[in-house]
Amino acid sequence: MLSRVAFIGYAVFLIGYSTYKYSVAAPPSFSPEYAQSVAILVLLTGVAPFLLAYLLLKLSRMNRFGASVVGLLLGLVFCVIGYGAFWWFFIAPGGQAPALYEVALRGVGWGMLQGGLAAIAANH
Repeated sequence: MLSRVAFIGYAVFLIGYSTYKYSVAAPPSFSPEYAQSVAILVLLTGVAPFLLAYLLLKLSRMNRFGASVVGLLLGLVFCVIGYGAFWWFFIAPGGQAPALYEVALRGVGWGMLQGGLAAIAANH
């Protein structure tokens, strides 16, 4: 039952996260290029961290407390890596990019949220 709630929570997170990421710097009119960029960002920082954390926790068969702590850390690490990858491939080549650490730090809170949901989904 609780794992179902975690997956529903993740779906709500993903909808909100995608909407937020699109609206942060959205152009005045719809831009397919911008939408594609946001979709890639969401895949790297909103889908991959959850799935990777969930799969690793499911395979590890940890107790709930251990999985909760590890889940938070895995989500954080994978989300920060996702932001770093997005910076490396899409932001930095354009020139005048912010520092990598400024972009990567955006993944801390979002990643911990995903990792927490993944821990609940994997262990209940």
